[in-house]
Amino acid sequence: MHTAHRLTAAVTLAGAAALGLTGCLPESAEAFPGRPASKVLNDSVTALRGASSFTVSGKTMTKGVPTQVNLSIGKSGECKGTLSAQNGHIEVIRTRDHMFLRGNEAFARAQTQGMPKEQADQMVENATTLWVRTDPSDRTLAGLAGLCDRDGMLKTFYSLSGAERGGQAEVDGRKTLTITASSHVFLVAAEGEPYLLKATVSGPEGIDLAYTGINQPVQVDVPADKDIRDADAMG
Repeated sequence: MHTAHRLTAAVTLAGAAALGLTGCLPESAEAFPGRPASKVLNDSVTALRGASSFTVSGKTMTKGVPTQVNLSIGKSGECKGTLSAQNGHIEVIRTRDHMFLRGNEAFARAQTQGMPKEQADQMVENATTLWVRTDPSDRTLAGLAGLCDRDGMLKTFYSLSGAERGGQAEVDGRKTLTITASSHVFLVAAEGEPYLLKATVSGPEGIDLAYTGINQPVQVDVPADKDIRDADAMG
């Protein structure tokens, strides 16, 4: 259990949103006329929370250290994807009842510092060929589990102080309105359903993630039993 938890503890992260303008547009008809910026933002968060699924991708920062995130999240909290850092990447699958993790060799090797070579080699082999099955409530996975918690991820954007309108822009061919609030910058779809599409926060705990693939099905396949080991059984 010690080595498995040593591996899984290394992927604790915080989740959030991003900014990525593809170009400014000439000012035209006002988006969301007569609606305060705070309401535009809150409505966009509510719209995204109501979607059946979405993919969150981009970068989070923890004490200035970046992690690349790419996770597709379904309505019930099931999710799948990858997390990549300077020391490798880890694959993630979450169902309602379990979380499955599998790292690549670089990531696994980075967690073996100080171990005897034989023990380290065994851990690397296990970590790269087997999926570690654990409970999402495991405290060492609190940050990672939070990335799959769509409501927890988004609710912090409600009622931010000082929300103001910015200019219009185009993202992936879609017109958006910029909303600034506190240290955040958000892009809200100005055509069709007013989903929150992107946002950013700067600083050592910053976030830079985008929301795409909205309402596209998320297929979460549980690994075969032969490829799974429970965290408590991995030594």
